[in-house]
Amino acid sequence: MSIISHDFEQYKTFCHIHFVGIGGVSMSSLAMILKSQGKKVTGSDSGSGPTIQKLTDAGITVFSNHSAKNPVGCDLLVYTAAISDNNPELVYARENNIPMMERAVLLGHMMAEFKKSIAVSGTHGKTTVTSMISSILKAAEADPTVMVGAHLKTIGGNYCLGKSDFAVYEACEYVNSFHHFYPQCGVILNIDEDHLDFFKDLSAIQDSFCRFTENFSKDGLLIINGDDENCKMVEDYYKGTTLTFGLSKKDDCRAEAIEIKSGYAQFEVYFKGKPVTTLTLKVPGRHNILNALAAAAVACYYEIAPEAIKAGIESFTGADRRFEQKGTFNGAIILDDYAHHPTEITATLQSAKEAADGKVYVVFQPHTFTRTFYLMDEFAAALSIADQTILTDIYAAREINKLGVNILSLRDKIEGAIYISNFREIAEYLKETLQPGDIAIMMGAGNVNQICGMIVE
Repeated sequence: MSIISHDFEQYKTFCHIHFVGIGGVSMSSLAMILKSQGKKVTGSDSGSGPTIQKLTDAGITVFSNHSAKNPVGCDLLVYTAAISDNNPELVYARENNIPMMERAVLLGHMMAEFKKSIAVSGTHGKTTVTSMISSILKAAEADPTVMVGAHLKTIGGNYCLGKSDFAVYEACEYVNSFHHFYPQCGVILNIDEDHLDFFKDLSAIQDSFCRFTENFSKDGLLIINGDDENCKMVEDYYKGTTLTFGLSKKDDCRAEAIEIKSGYAQFEVYFKGKPVTTLTLKVPGRHNILNALAAAAVACYYEIAPEAIKAGIESFTGADRRFEQKGTFNGAIILDDYAHHPTEITATLQSAKEAADGKVYVVFQPHTFTRTFYLMDEFAAALSIADQTILTDIYAAREINKLGVNILSLRDKIEGAIYISNFREIAEYLKETLQPGDIAIMMGAGNVNQICGMIVE
């Protein structure tokens, strides 16, 4: 039995909610919010660490294994797309007619309560822009509810429960998750080829984004990248109010007088032809100009004061695992970055090249076999920006290697690249190699960030 209707009051009637895979970023946030609303919350997760400890400290029982006994007594079971159909807890729920709800559906139900709900979508940059918008609203004392895919200093975690009509959250296109969201304002940052284990091609991805806009409220708003050709189809498709952001004169929210100093951008923001504010970003890279413009466009639409826009964006120094400095070794800077798509890798490595006084080293852990297989040439081109590329084994995540993809095939496409499987050996290689002024980036959406702690002084 599965809840697939959009009766937004229905989930409120449940008293005991059980989460299968409760340790995930979004799942843990939802669990904590429901717990704070007085619900009984339990969950299961095979992982461990600070998130599980935080849930336990909040009074949430977390089972360390998956068993049919875990959901006994619950009246709603929540699961993620990564959970297999034969998971014993899902099997138990089906056999006992316990309602089940996929994570994205629950999130959609919860966010539909807010009159000013802002869903941030796009192939790249969702976490950064969600964080920037949140920082602006906090600076404006708008007291938003926030759900973001990383730890954000402004809110002291990856979620916060506010008391206003504002809610800001990420809307991911994978398995069409964002089709369950009903925002008042939908942001589309960019559209690129990704998740090709689910989508047939770029056209299918564009169709999915078009479908996303169909759920906007009657007074809904689309804020979209006016300079991204892949977004044009969605912009033409949507019949409601549209605002564009970008670097062109035609864009509603645009940047003028751009200067890049040591990798950081300074520019003037214009909205509908009128100057709004001047920004000096605290996060590096030209791509963050567009991210800041997207956040500023949202703020301008909701008539947030220019002072709060400036304070919010300029106080944002980055979310966890986004060009995050973890320390130094022998005068070299050690960074952790979540980039796992060629477009993101290109932006990150270009930022590093602009900021480095010496060489740029990247340790890349590909994320999923399908992404590595279908985008191998694009990965090779992007990683070639670095002075030295070190590859490690593909992080399988939810997949089995049915394509026979081999990390050595990627290595052979990158001049001078080397392959090292063991994380400790990678750390030792870098410690023997790094010189003052160099930058070393541990890159990927898996667990490659563990190497940072093996290097930093």
